[in-house]
Amino acid sequence: MTTAVYFDLDGTLCSYDVPFEAQFETTVSPYGEPTDAAYEAYVDRLFDALENCEADPYCRAFEAVAEQIDLDATPHTLAREHCETELEASVVTASAKRVVERVATTAPTGILTNGDGRQQRSKLERHGLAEPVDEVIVSNSVDVRKPDRRIFELAKARLPAEDYVYVGDSYEEDVVGARSAGFTTVYVNETGSETGDADAADAVVSSVDELLEPAALPASVRTAFTPTTR
Repeated sequence: MTTAVYFDLDGTLCSYDVPFEAQFETTVSPYGEPTDAAYEAYVDRLFDALENCEADPYCRAFEAVAEQIDLDATPHTLAREHCETELEASVVTASAKRVVERVATTAPTGILTNGDGRQQRSKLERHGLAEPVDEVIVSNSVDVRKPDRRIFELAKARLPAEDYVYVGDSYEEDVVGARSAGFTTVYVNETGSETGDADAADAVVSSVDELLEPAALPASVRTAFTPTTR
């Protein structure tokens, strides 16, 4: 029986060593004054663009910033530079990468993430996660985002298998969305928060690194992370 495994990216495999507001200040400071109002406008417009799967969401966000403060650069330039700043701040631990590589030797493996297609794929390339996986699905590239069941159904179509496992750090987007499409779910709950009904997940771990020790996992997900030869 074949089991396909999909991973979320941000918050699950990838974190950031510079806060998002500091990244924003790094981008804007050479061209204008990074005020609180400008940052709020940036965040609101970026999230709106991502939720609606708009093209060039970072450019849309910096267009909103330009309405708040004077900038000596175009939104397109700021978006390009900010995406590079975000990439430089992104971190994937050796253990997280090893989890993906190990699973990929055993099962069809993919990345299923919300976000801008070009930026998310750049993160995968930067951290060596693009090569081991068989499929990458990014919400803004397919015009549907988690937790919508349709993006999980698309994931199934892209990697045919008998069973599916999804690993993610957002209860609502990852656990609820994946379970609605029949996935077995692994909830990466690093903060130990009680958001949602954590018992609804088939397994709960505090870090994706725990998947390197599959013996401690429930039987329903253990085999997906047990090293074998693919």
